[in-house]
Amino acid sequence: MDLQKILEVVRVQRHDFLNHLQVVSGFLQLNKPDRIREYIEQIIDDMRVVSQTARLGIPEATAALLVGFNEAARYQIEMKLTVNSKLDECAVPGNVVGFALENVLRCFFENSSSPELSKKNFTLSFEENQEKHTIFLCSRASYIADLLLLKKSLAPVQKLLNKHGGNLNITLACDNLEIFLEFPRKRVENGQTTG
Repeated sequence: MDLQKILEVVRVQRHDFLNHLQVVSGFLQLNKPDRIREYIEQIIDDMRVVSQTARLGIPEATAALLVGFNEAARYQIEMKLTVNSKLDECAVPGNVVGFALENVLRCFFENSSSPELSKKNFTLSFEENQEKHTIFLCSRASYIADLLLLKKSLAPVQKLLNKHGGNLNITLACDNLEIFLEFPRKRVENGQTTG
């Protein structure tokens, strides 16, 4: 994890917080209580989305997500997040999970097409079942400038995950690009959890 990117997240959050205070102050000066209420509700909705990152049981994944939100804003891409898994029973080491997520997001952003095309967004969801944890990224394939280059840039992530029993899959379904990161769950044998 690049600590400079974490520091950038802190800097941006500080800037956003000060900006929010200035906007609320401006509405107060204009005696616009309805606008203050609307603005605060918007801030709360935005914070609910980002606060989902704290649900993860792997700090490196949380850090990768926070950096991902920051990078998405920089590339003018909206990231929609759903967390239905804490990753708390993941058999893959946390630093590997964080590295994989960080690199998938970085490769996605770096290979995204020009921001002038349209308002872009993608979904990122964390799911689990009895056997594995899955991180699923889905976007329109047209958001990617070069799909072959994206696949090539993700090859090191695939190789690393394979060493730990995980997997990375990239599929195209209609005009959707889907990237799956799969991590095996820890197993319970004789009352003991094993990786």
